[in-house]
Amino acid sequence: MRKIVICDDMELERLLLKDILIQYFEEIQEEVSIIEYSSGEVLVADAEEGYLEGELLFLDIYMDQLNGMETARKLRALQCRIPIVFLTASPDYAVESYEVQAAGYLLKHYSEEKLKALLNRILKTDMKRRVAIKNKRQYRYPYTDDIMYIDSDRHTVTLHMEDGSQITTQDKLSEIEKRIGEKRFVRCHQSYLVNMDYIKDAKDDFELRDGTIVPVRVRGRKEILDQYYEYFVSHFGEKKDQENR
Repeated sequence: MRKIVICDDMELERLLLKDILIQYFEEIQEEVSIIEYSSGEVLVADAEEGYLEGELLFLDIYMDQLNGMETARKLRALQCRIPIVFLTASPDYAVESYEVQAAGYLLKHYSEEKLKALLNRILKTDMKRRVAIKNKRQYRYPYTDDIMYIDSDRHTVTLHMEDGSQITTQDKLSEIEKRIGEKRFVRCHQSYLVNMDYIKDAKDDFELRDGTIVPVRVRGRKEILDQYYEYFVSHFGEKKDQENR
């Protein structure tokens, strides 16, 4: 299980970061335990007692009393080697962060994509996921990132890839859905499984980037479209909000 520590005196900031972290580890199918601190004093006290454990510490710089930079110096003086990522609204401490061997420096409000890229780098979790598909007498191992959608026609299931290629199999669509096991793949129809990363527009049905129309079943259509809306907002909405500021 991954252990991540957050130290920020703003409860809302901790909550926002925690939500992204939980979503990130769900996507890569790893368990995570997130430990929260609201002050550098308590964090250092736990480190002194040997209670501070974690693979990564997100540390806010602008906190009351003991600020993030002072907290980091005290941790290093205690020989605490946990990687530290500073969170701040200002780049003023960027140079000083090197003195405590900071692993990263994120300016608020950071984009979800930037945070995930940093996690990939530090935690070495950037291996792209693949799925085994039996194709005739051999297996194919496509990256799930490259699967646009999957359809089922009678006894044949076809994976439609981003590069225009196709992989056919006799496996059941429901079995492939279980093996992929990612929330971004939604079963929008009895015969269709779609990767929401490739959806360009959503009306009564889904339109993909290449113009393909993937049908959405009438029964439960509102729930499916709502599911895509929530996915869109959580993955792309924040970045768009940042650009509009």
